[in-house]
Amino acid sequence: MENHTLKFNRQFFRDFWNLLKPYWFSEEKYSAFMLLTLNILCIIGEVRASVAINNFSKDFYDSLQTFNKTALITSLWHFVFILIALIIAVGYATYFNGLLCIRWRRWLTKNYLQKWLGNHNHYRMQILGKNVDNPDQRISEDLDKFPSSTLAAFFMLFHSTLTMVTFGIILWNLSGDFSIPIGTWNITIHGYLFWCAFLYAAIGTWMTGWIGKKLAALSYQQQRFNADFRYSLVRFREASEQIALYRGENAENENFNSEFKNIFSNFMSILTISKRLTFFNNGYNTVSFIFGLTIAIPLYLQKKIQLGGMMQISGAFSRVIGAFSIFVNSFSFFADWRSVIHRLTEFNKVIDSVDNTHADIKIGHHEHETVFVNDLNLLLPDGTMLVKKINYVLQQGETYLLNGPSGVGKSTLLRAFAGLWPYGNGVVTFPVDSRKLFLPQKPYLPLGTLKDALLYPSKEAVDDETMLHVLELCNLLKFYPQLHETKNWSKELSLGEQQLIAFSRIFINKPTIIFLDEATSALDEAAEDKLYASLIEFLPNATIVSVGHRSTLKKFHNQVIEFSRHEDGHAVLGLVSEAVV
Repeated sequence: MENHTLKFNRQFFRDFWNLLKPYWFSEEKYSAFMLLTLNILCIIGEVRASVAINNFSKDFYDSLQTFNKTALITSLWHFVFILIALIIAVGYATYFNGLLCIRWRRWLTKNYLQKWLGNHNHYRMQILGKNVDNPDQRISEDLDKFPSSTLAAFFMLFHSTLTMVTFGIILWNLSGDFSIPIGTWNITIHGYLFWCAFLYAAIGTWMTGWIGKKLAALSYQQQRFNADFRYSLVRFREASEQIALYRGENAENENFNSEFKNIFSNFMSILTISKRLTFFNNGYNTVSFIFGLTIAIPLYLQKKIQLGGMMQISGAFSRVIGAFSIFVNSFSFFADWRSVIHRLTEFNKVIDSVDNTHADIKIGHHEHETVFVNDLNLLLPDGTMLVKKINYVLQQGETYLLNGPSGVGKSTLLRAFAGLWPYGNGVVTFPVDSRKLFLPQKPYLPLGTLKDALLYPSKEAVDDETMLHVLELCNLLKFYPQLHETKNWSKELSLGEQQLIAFSRIFINKPTIIFLDEATSALDEAAEDKLYASLIEFLPNATIVSVGHRSTLKKFHNQVIEFSRHEDGHAVLGLVSEAVV
């Protein structure tokens, strides 16, 4: 990643607008603008209260200087009312801002999840080699930071602009005309206090940008390194048994230390820049207070203002400096915000590119009860031919076994049937009312109850009596008492038991076309025989396509489709055998 990609340039504003626009033109735009308006009104009230406090400081110190007891008490009462108004404005500003943030994040999360999960994009990103690092972090963390940081930046800029205008007018009016005699010339500066504040802030902003120019890129890298490290720890926890059996703890420890080394090294670079920014910012903010008093001294010595006026100038000067110096005082915040925008833009571009990548393998539907495979070619991602020119008809109620050595394309063929494999061409046509179910070799068990795992991905209500019958068919009857227990079932169950859980979904969903990709490979032959026998008896009219290596599977299939390697270059052909076992 180049540093120039994280500058606040034209590309940044283009990326920012593309991220900002969807929500503010969505179905929630009216409520969003209402909350935004309420927040703006609170900020206006807050700034108005700050101006009143600035005027209070003049009245208060003037009454002290003149020993005016009545004016002193009156100014203190004014301060109490101003303080109450300020507290109310700040409190409601925080509330409206938080409400807008969480509603915006909810909308973003819903839409990004839909984009990521829709059209199998999460899987196609990996297959097409267009993956981005840690998409889970971008959805969970970056989508949290983007609305909150964007609103914080907007309100910060709005507050600073309003403060600069209101207190700038105060400074301008208090400045009068300042004359500088140069020889025979007499140069008069109107509003010199305001121009001094502007010049001071401009120099500070330039210095801050020069010191921290690499901070945004480093912040981006730190987010990525932390996410990679966290992902490695999660993978270790999920595979702890395998690692323990391999005695792989030392190797994993070295990997963890290597990944943390990147975090440490990058953070040290961030820390060095932050240290320099802290030195500069503290000095800058401290000097600004003294500087405000210093430039007000000529007016005080000329007796144009009293002590209260001098304190008013100092307060107004600090406010104007703060407004002008928003970039100085919040540089780290803006750098982090920039990196979040870059990460979300990256994610959007990858999703869009995957979404716009259309496979040449067409999945269609027709009114017949058979599955037609026409001129189907499967390729590897590098363009190498994997399976060439398949033309076949899968009849309703027939059972087919795909057999052959590993790596010839059996599982890839099932992915093509599922519409997941983007490399190749041809047409696969299913019956229009068919219900398909694909079972991979490694089952997926969601977090939740055992019943949730059995029903996955369906959310339909199924009574426990039906579940009891299904568990009996799949030799899982011993788990019936735990049907409603919530556990990490992928850790509780063996691989064979997990395959039984996955197989039970066939009996629950009653599909018309079933694809089994070595879905019983972890079971012994007796358990496998019972499952297939129960399946054929339970769904006699279902079309079944199995991938498997065991010869014992042949007795449950009407057709055996043999895959063998062809010598014609790198091509692999699917050879159909008419053998019926």
